[in-house]
Amino acid sequence: MRTRGGRLAAVASLIAGMALVLGGCGKIRADNTGTGETSATKLGFKKYAGAVGYPSVTGPHNKGYVAPGEGLRQLVPLGDCALGEGTFANGYRYVNVNWTGSQGCTKLSITPKPGADDEADVPYSMRSGWLGGGLPGDVVVPWDDGALIGVGATLTRRAPNGEQSRLAALPLTFNTHPEQETADDASVNTAMKVGTRLLIGGGQTVDQVESPYVLASDDAGKTVRRVPLPAIDGRQPSTPVGDFGVNGTQVVAFGAAATNAYNFHPTGTIPFWHSADGGLHWTSGDITGMPPGTQVHRVLYASGHWFAVGGYAKAGAFYDSLPLVLTSQDGTHWMRMDSSAMGTGNIAAATVDSAGHPVLVGSAPRPKSEPNSRTVWCSSVWVGDGTTTGWQRGGLGCSEDPPSAAATLTDGRVLIAGNRDLWLSRSPWPGRGHKS
Repeated sequence: MRTRGGRLAAVASLIAGMALVLGGCGKIRADNTGTGETSATKLGFKKYAGAVGYPSVTGPHNKGYVAPGEGLRQLVPLGDCALGEGTFANGYRYVNVNWTGSQGCTKLSITPKPGADDEADVPYSMRSGWLGGGLPGDVVVPWDDGALIGVGATLTRRAPNGEQSRLAALPLTFNTHPEQETADDASVNTAMKVGTRLLIGGGQTVDQVESPYVLASDDAGKTVRRVPLPAIDGRQPSTPVGDFGVNGTQVVAFGAAATNAYNFHPTGTIPFWHSADGGLHWTSGDITGMPPGTQVHRVLYASGHWFAVGGYAKAGAFYDSLPLVLTSQDGTHWMRMDSSAMGTGNIAAATVDSAGHPVLVGSAPRPKSEPNSRTVWCSSVWVGDGTTTGWQRGGLGCSEDPPSAAATLTDGRVLIAGNRDLWLSRSPWPGRGHKS
């Protein structure tokens, strides 16, 4: 299944375009952001500490633990708040779980509430813990009839009244025994509605070789078919589709990881695909000169520009802690921005606010005082100004459970949440002087 943030499983960028980036094109204006930390409250966000139901078994002497990439993964606007999608650490494995928002959207509660199954008479090796609940899937897609479609190994429709029904099974092989690390497997990393079409993207591993895929459904998930992705230089890249971005009938898909994402070589290449007809036909390309550790986590269209965002590593480091921002006018010619003025933070979540501007959320690990201590992440939010170079940055604080998801609610407010805390903009336009 999906493992966001870790190994996830037509046109190449013009050399002249890359030369412009390396020569300083696209630098962020120093007067609009910087490495100095300003509280996100000055951008219109309010923090609600401990307002997210923690997705792990806890106890009097155990505050719980959720591995990176697990727990809350997605926020889907629903009613006056959002539905949360993710996983719950039940003490034995990670199981599907949903969160529902409170009135005012100042709290996210796990629904159904986790239960303590009585397994006292069962041998430890045979215990399974709470089995999870809610709408199953790795990604949830809102539909225009008020329904939600959960996308995992199988598609599931949740009607507006809460009734669930199973739809098509994906034509992929999913490994249901994680202990068999060399078995064939698949991941679902992204899905979205484009017109009346459902698009699904991810990766599949066959004989220990990973490759990207795109699936499509034109009947709201009742049937699913494979859509061919064109190769790049005669072969498919060994990375899954990490995310889709959409603007009308145009769709951009990015590979989740560059060729140097995990070996941290000085330079790497990352693939992308572009469709002008809603995901039926694609052209392919790649971007060279990517820095060590490059991964793309989100793709979005905002303020008349395409953005592909993620993170990369500092020179000599073996973890991502710096923001990666790639931009394009047409979805086929991409430039890497100089993001040095944005400070630190591997961008993990993104949304488009009610003014049409991008809102990015990222975190970087804080240096440890002791090698065996838990990792603490310091997080930030960046709000765009309608260009590709202007950003306002606000600090979200430091925590063992950094923010992992963001969404723009139906009333225009921006919701940011992690496994323990949430932040909510006081008005539809954070950072623009509006008050609650």
